[in-house]
Amino acid sequence: MPPLVLIVEDEEILAEAIALYLERYSYTTVVAASGEEGLRRVEEQSPEVALIDLRLPGIDGFEVLRRVRELSPGTEVVMMTAHGGVPTAVEAMKQGAFDYLSKPVDLDELRVVVDKALAHLRMHRELSHLKARSAADGALAHIIGASAPMCTLRQQIARLARLGAVGGGSGPTVLIRGETGTGKELVARALHYQSPRAAGPFIDINCTAIPATLLEAEVFGYERGAYTDAKTAKPGLFEAAEGGTLFLDEIGHMDLALQAKILKVIEEKTVRRVGGLRAKTINTRIVAATNRDLEAAITEGTFRADLYYRLNVLTLHIPPLRERGADVLLLARHFLEHFARQYGSPPVLLSPEAEARLLSYTWPGNVRELAHVIERAVLMQEGTPLLAKDLGLPSARAEEPPVVVASSGGVHVDFSTGRIVLDEVERQLIITALCTAGWNRAKAAQLLGLSKDTLRYRIEKYHLQAPDASTTAAS
Repeated sequence: MPPLVLIVEDEEILAEAIALYLERYSYTTVVAASGEEGLRRVEEQSPEVALIDLRLPGIDGFEVLRRVRELSPGTEVVMMTAHGGVPTAVEAMKQGAFDYLSKPVDLDELRVVVDKALAHLRMHRELSHLKARSAADGALAHIIGASAPMCTLRQQIARLARLGAVGGGSGPTVLIRGETGTGKELVARALHYQSPRAAGPFIDINCTAIPATLLEAEVFGYERGAYTDAKTAKPGLFEAAEGGTLFLDEIGHMDLALQAKILKVIEEKTVRRVGGLRAKTINTRIVAATNRDLEAAITEGTFRADLYYRLNVLTLHIPPLRERGADVLLLARHFLEHFARQYGSPPVLLSPEAEARLLSYTWPGNVRELAHVIERAVLMQEGTPLLAKDLGLPSARAEEPPVVVASSGGVHVDFSTGRIVLDEVERQLIITALCTAGWNRAKAAQLLGLSKDTLRYRIEKYHLQAPDASTTAAS
């Protein structure tokens, strides 16, 4: 597609002459007779280059330049004026202009400047692409784990990332589910940097970190005068993520009114700023994440069912650390190397007792907790290898009496060997809960205090199946 050049010039004859000249050299042009019209064109079309006259009716060229830098950071701006001089040129460059032309404009010189602006833009995009490729390699490299659930997760990330290329559109929305500290943002970044949108921006926002009253303005942006303190317009995160990915972390805690507006953006692929009159088409992929049981939230009336169905088309489930087996040791060694380098400490090893302690702990805070434990151990360690006591993990688990669950099937644990086979105990607990709930998974999950996704994962893990009608009747 030929590069698009926007000409913001109130002298109609000059504007048409520039447009005809550039079109002769395979450029596409669009003309705006005022700064306000030029800004509308920038919002609608995001040109590669904008030629802006300094003196315009209404807002002047410097204000247009400033607003273009906000609305379309990828647009190179060239200023034009008949009233210029060195100070004006310096000011234009300070405010982000690529170059400066004096009137009367020499058309051959103008084409040379436009060519240079495009070459600079292409170089910047290529650099961004190389950085994105490097980030892509890093994003997957940081998803550490050799367990079956993590191998499956990496395969799913690669498959879903490719879907973003279909039709050149924004790609389907992805919902990432997992407990706090499992690495949902890391997975979102891997999705972005493995996709064709990798050269575009990755913008993330935690929906619980910003008050609901401010979150709408942050996500959608606002026009000048929309609020008492809104002295200038500000694009929102949907616009900032144009051509890339917007990651809505902890969307399960978002206000209901804002959920409705997010749903509309997903369905219509347009966004309207607070106080704005026109909707702008966006090309932004939405990835959302939550640690909340959304099905329960829908029942409670705190999450919209229609938004849930739009988000839940493609879902990635991140397993908790306690279900990842020896991945705990792989992660621990990774964090040991990382923090030793960060703090300039000598290499640190784990003793067999420390490894056993790491494997036996339940990790309620998941990978984030493990990282904090290892960081503390590196800072406080007095020698190598690290011992179990150096980890500072609570030992309440060993001191608590065993829990005995009575049911018609019974849960039998043999303590005579001094060992408890935890997988078998867990399997029997799940079977007991399922039988008690008549194999209703939602009720069984409630009895066990698990989310439905976690229960489904464990049912598949232990290959559990509901008894058929004849068996049930016979029993």
